[in-house]
Amino acid sequence: MSRSFPPTVFVRSALLPAALGLATVAGLLSIEVAAQDQDAAEALPAAVEKVSGEDANGDDGGPAAAGTLIVSDAQTSLIQNALIAAPLSGVVATVNVSEGGKVNTNTPLARLRSDVAEKELVAAKAALDAAKLKSENDVNLRFAKRTLQVRQHELEQSQLANQLYAGAVSEMELREVQLKVEQAALAIEQAEHEQLIAAAAAVEKQAAVDVAKTMLNRHTIRAGIKGIVAEITVQPGEWVETGKPMIRVISLDPIRVECFVDGRRHGPELVGHAVRFIPTGAAAGASLRGKVSYVSPELHPVTGQVRLWATLANPNAKIGAGASGTLVVE
Repeated sequence: MSRSFPPTVFVRSALLPAALGLATVAGLLSIEVAAQDQDAAEALPAAVEKVSGEDANGDDGGPAAAGTLIVSDAQTSLIQNALIAAPLSGVVATVNVSEGGKVNTNTPLARLRSDVAEKELVAAKAALDAAKLKSENDVNLRFAKRTLQVRQHELEQSQLANQLYAGAVSEMELREVQLKVEQAALAIEQAEHEQLIAAAAAVEKQAAVDVAKTMLNRHTIRAGIKGIVAEITVQPGEWVETGKPMIRVISLDPIRVECFVDGRRHGPELVGHAVRFIPTGAAAGASLRGKVSYVSPELHPVTGQVRLWATLANPNAKIGAGASGTLVVE
């Protein structure tokens, strides 16, 4: 005898496999999304963690202070990395340094051929000398002043003659003498004006000399920072265009340490905190000290980490760029 079931039983039985299938698919999708988030998180450096005094060691091997922030995946990088380019086009005459050499600020690194610039400077100096001679020449002024004295004396004599003997000098002659006096006075003004123009021309020629000196000095490529020559990309006899990189100079003191911290717990308040950087494999007491100089305001959307920079003194370039180690934010 067959057994009958209520219609609702058959409906639920038919929907059960479909419901199970949807649940399975949803579970697989959630697992896949979680795996992707995990991969993204693992691709970034480990975040900072706050440790107690028993979890970290100081320079002398003793425990660090409680509440110290430790980043085990920190790395050094350059702060000063100067790529020195050609200030103008020309032929490289000499290269005065080699890779690994130490240089100071304004140390000559290389020189371009400067034949034309040297001749332009000579011409500018000659023009300046001529302008100075002209501006210092007061012959016309002295002559005009002497002429004025003579004309004034002549006028005085004519007026005195008329006082002693009325009509000795006619009115027309007196006017002519007066005109000559005025002409002599105007000649003095003209001579003074010409001297001012000559002085201005001398200033202009001095500026031309300064420009020529500047152009000549630009043929000498100098170091902008104190550091070490890391790379040379030109050779004597090679033509270079304006702006072409020629020599790279780096400085290892100070040096930067970069790492990531948990941006949900730490931020700009860390700026100025003292830090210690302990290079991987370094002996006790070989750490560098400095301060936190920057904490990025941008959080990573997955991990919530932010970038932190610390500036450390690196005397004698003990640590190079790219060294890994542990950063202790005190």
